[in-house]
Amino acid sequence: MAASLENTGHELYSSAGPYLMQLQQGYLGEIYGMAFFERLGRDYHFQVTESQLTEIHLTESHLIESQAVFSLLFKVEQYTAKALLKLLPELASLNEALLEQVRMQAQKEVDSWLKLPWHELLAALCLWVEPYQQKYAKWADDAESNSEYGAAFRLLERHETAIYLYLQALERGEKRAALILERFLGAL
Repeated sequence: MAASLENTGHELYSSAGPYLMQLQQGYLGEIYGMAFFERLGRDYHFQVTESQLTEIHLTESHLIESQAVFSLLFKVEQYTAKALLKLLPELASLNEALLEQVRMQAQKEVDSWLKLPWHELLAALCLWVEPYQQKYAKWADDAESNSEYGAAFRLLERHETAIYLYLQALERGEKRAALILERFLGAL
């Protein structure tokens, strides 16, 4: 998951060069995604009352499914962040205040997603992830010949593509959609 980091008030390391700055943005996106999916998973089911279940056509099984979905998405964000740190240990030196600000921004943004019916939430997530999937694919293609950062860019691209394909599969109602992310995690 990627974050909109323009409003964080912090600059990424300017001496890092364009590739590392992009990877720092990607890493911050993972931090954002972890906070976002953790809160969505924790609070989404609490926002839906019994009367709303029938009103918005959300079943108890959808509530259980939503927790599993958000838990798996959190896990993918977490594993990707850890894998990026292994590839680029210098990411560990990012300012903790910046990381906390990104987490808080993600937590706050969840408020606007909590009351969406399940099918609308999935559609909104697909629309939200798609431009980041495209951006990360372009970054990976642009860095293809860069031996120092190429693997990290491919990781980000595979990560975002897996999330995007997973959300599309969920939206179509595919029962085995989780296999998309499980395959990604198995490849790390």
